[in-house]
Amino acid sequence: PDAVAYEFLGATVTYREFGQCIDQVADGLAALGLRAGDRLTIALPTSPQGVIAFYAALRLGAVCAMIHPLSTAPEVERLLTISRSRIALTLDALYDRFRGARASGLLDTLILTHLADMLPPLRRLGFWLVQGRKIPRVPRDAPVRWWRELLAPHAPSAPRPVLETNAMAGILFSGGTLGTPKGIMLSHRNFIADGMQLADWVGMREGDRVLVVLPLFHGFGLGALVNAGFMH
Repeated sequence: PDAVAYEFLGATVTYREFGQCIDQVADGLAALGLRAGDRLTIALPTSPQGVIAFYAALRLGAVCAMIHPLSTAPEVERLLTISRSRIALTLDALYDRFRGARASGLLDTLILTHLADMLPPLRRLGFWLVQGRKIPRVPRDAPVRWWRELLAPHAPSAPRPVLETNAMAGILFSGGTLGTPKGIMLSHRNFIADGMQLADWVGMREGDRVLVVLPLFHGFGLGALVNAGFMH
């Protein structure tokens, strides 16, 4: 539990802290109404929030639809419709791309996070001084929830359903090179097999370091780099 799970922009997190954070976010998502079989759309760059939300949703038996964070507003609405997501998580900087879907009733809940939310205080301050001031402000009265609410310890512990390995765990979208992107349904077994095969192929062992440079909405980034790394 005290081994390092991941490093992000200078922040080092152990497996114990990682697991506790996943549990807290799972309870927070459950308090917002996410249930087994529901779909959560995640539109984030490669960041701890996206990884934590992915595992937290799976812990509840929900399904994660991973989409490109720079999708246009019409693309967002189309992908939300395809995945039947009623809850979405994205960056505060991308609020305008999701605002229409929330206003039209396509989304029940929109959760926003700052990129610096998972950084230590000093680095968070540095981020705001250098980059944060350039991000458009979300209106104070915007009908959104915030990532830090999910980390609050007040949410009751949500029941953990018994999951089938062949149950759907994620929806990734094709590149759409021959038409509009198609939703690719992946099971828990798919992610497990992907992680085991990749680790065996490259000889991944406990203690190895994996540089994750591919995005979370990419099958290789999510399955082969993130999931395989944590599995091993």
